[in-house]
Amino acid sequence: MAKNKEETTVQLRSLDADFFYSDIEMSDALSAVLIRSPSPSGTIKSITIDELPEGYYLFSAADIPGKKYFEINKTPVKIFASDNISYTGEPVGILCGPDEHVLKELLEKVNINFNVQNLESALKNVINNQKIKEDKNNSASELSSFVSQLNDMPSLDTVLDKTHVEQNVEEVLASRVIKTGKYKKSQAETAEKLLFKNAPYIVEQKWYLKQQAPSWEETTGAFCFYSDNIMYVYTPTRWVNSVMEAISDVIKIPKENVDVHKTKVSGIYSKGLQLTTQLTTQVAVAAYLTNKPVKLIFSQEEEDMFLAPGVDAAFTYKTALSKEGEITAMNINIEIDAGSSNPFAQEITDRLAIASCNYYSCKNLYINAYCHTSKKPPTSINIKNVESQAFFAIENQIQSLCQLSQFYPYEIRKFNIQRVPSFPFHLNNQNRIETFERAIKISDFNRKYASFHMDAIDRTEKGTTPFFALPLRGIGVASGYNVSDYYGQSAITSDCKVTVTLHQDNKVTIHAIKPSSVIQEMWKETVMQTLQIKKDNILIDSDFLINEIPSAPDDSLSSIGTMNELIKKCCLEIQKKRFHNPLPISSQKGLTSSTKKIWDKDKFQGNPYGVTSFATTVVEVEVDSYTFSEKLKGIWITIDCGELFDESAALRTVRLEIQQELEMLVEEKNIPCDNINIEFMHSEEKSGQIGGLVHNTLPAAFTTALSHALITQLTKLPCTEKQLFELIKEREKQKNTSSGESK
Repeated sequence: MAKNKEETTVQLRSLDADFFYSDIEMSDALSAVLIRSPSPSGTIKSITIDELPEGYYLFSAADIPGKKYFEINKTPVKIFASDNISYTGEPVGILCGPDEHVLKELLEKVNINFNVQNLESALKNVINNQKIKEDKNNSASELSSFVSQLNDMPSLDTVLDKTHVEQNVEEVLASRVIKTGKYKKSQAETAEKLLFKNAPYIVEQKWYLKQQAPSWEETTGAFCFYSDNIMYVYTPTRWVNSVMEAISDVIKIPKENVDVHKTKVSGIYSKGLQLTTQLTTQVAVAAYLTNKPVKLIFSQEEEDMFLAPGVDAAFTYKTALSKEGEITAMNINIEIDAGSSNPFAQEITDRLAIASCNYYSCKNLYINAYCHTSKKPPTSINIKNVESQAFFAIENQIQSLCQLSQFYPYEIRKFNIQRVPSFPFHLNNQNRIETFERAIKISDFNRKYASFHMDAIDRTEKGTTPFFALPLRGIGVASGYNVSDYYGQSAITSDCKVTVTLHQDNKVTIHAIKPSSVIQEMWKETVMQTLQIKKDNILIDSDFLINEIPSAPDDSLSSIGTMNELIKKCCLEIQKKRFHNPLPISSQKGLTSSTKKIWDKDKFQGNPYGVTSFATTVVEVEVDSYTFSEKLKGIWITIDCGELFDESAALRTVRLEIQQELEMLVEEKNIPCDNINIEFMHSEEKSGQIGGLVHNTLPAAFTTALSHALITQLTKLPCTEKQLFELIKEREKQKNTSSGESK
């Protein structure tokens, strides 16, 4: 019996992150750095170094004892590139040793030899067979012979290995085309002419959002050591199962012999799910081959360059607006750059296509979204904020329509937020209009918008240049949502489930991966109210048996609405049994397939999400007339996230996200704001996600406010003061050109 208990303890794995991997120290530990390709393409022949000091090691793909790659959604992720290089900086090997400074010096001496063997051989043959004498008596015939032999050499096209070029040409990884109304009945070009020919207001614009999240505490990395046939791993992964399976395959040990300790994750957004697994596996290979502890810590430059969250996406909109303020047609083109690869390309493409309309709908819709490869580093998925770039684009497009048509932002949004019957997407959240109207009211948006607009028009039309120029003022609004679950085609199969146990000592255990402190309080509140248990008696257990470790990433499991609902169902089942059955009593609930039937994958229509939270953000700005520096005068945000258990904790979360977001709006600058107003709408709906709502609305509200102040459209973030100055210059140039033509 004791033996079985001991075996059970060994098989348990804690998925609770309570320390940093960089804090771990061992006396004989080695440091490590990755060897990266200096070229964006080519075929590697060898990786060598002239002198490798004692105690230092160099490993490449040839040294890996097992598989040279692992797979995510049938997409191979190479541990080290050994054949064709896909992008500049691709890892081709690893150096490790006791001194970090020596490693950096050795890194400069590594020779990465590409396969030009045929060319080298041909050159040597020519030189050996024809010695050219440098004296003046060298005959013309000898020189002619030498040139002739050079001409007979294989051409560069045949000598240089170009297979990598063919394999790495731009390839479409995923696409999604959506058509409604006249776009569905006829060709896109024909429908375009009919829909936009007589439209009174037409706006065509391209939008781009690429914010670099601030980083603190520590960069990504891993610490690994191999002892007693167990590979011990410490890394800030959000995907423990992926790390275990990859290391098991690559160093050829059983999966249960990979002991992964998930450490604290720094930063706002998840960075490179599969790329963190790749990095950890590289370190594990070095630890296995040296039989020593190995620690690798990314530099900040590596973090920014190779582990940026999400993908680059550019949105081009062409919209038509009627005289009544109705959006009659939308033509949306979404180009997504996945880098050299991305296992989640289809999900990203689909979710951006859905979000590109936000809550607005029209009778005639055409969306062409596609995701392609490039010679950039591979990208991943930011599960909680996939849609943020789409919200930035559509909200700014609405602002452009407002500026052209002279409709108030309030009018166009409210008029088009009602769902058209033929529109393919039906999103939850019944209180979105009330949430939007509340933000407009508490910010005094309409009065300020009219006042600032008249002031800006006054300046631009009259060209007034007073001795003391007042700041340019503007106010902007943006709405967006965040979701708990996605029911569409995904590379990640969510095995969302939770177990609640009532023990004899009147204590309750929730068996699940521990979420943020705010969500923990929400879970405990649900248990406390349902089972009448003191909050101090409720514990969250994140220890899992190896065969029970969730196969999906943490980000896809910690959906507030779904998990909280499952916990509530468990408690209700326990409540029915607690006075009729002996303790302990356990109840396990999971997400049933019937819950997902509201979305039709084949027709790509219906409700693609679970619980949906909604937010509207208003931002008021001032722009200095001389320096073009920005100042935030106020931020107002209203949120409907369903049933709210702990408002003070939710307020702290939103305020923290606002402060983090303010660091990403302008390059190399943090814009402070002392006037921040947050309101939660009363709702009895299921609890939804709070995190991410700021990121999905604040950037667009900021740019629409700046555009309002400058009377010209800001099309991308982050921005610079120089960029604002150039926009003003361009606006003045266009105004002068127009006035000259009118004369």
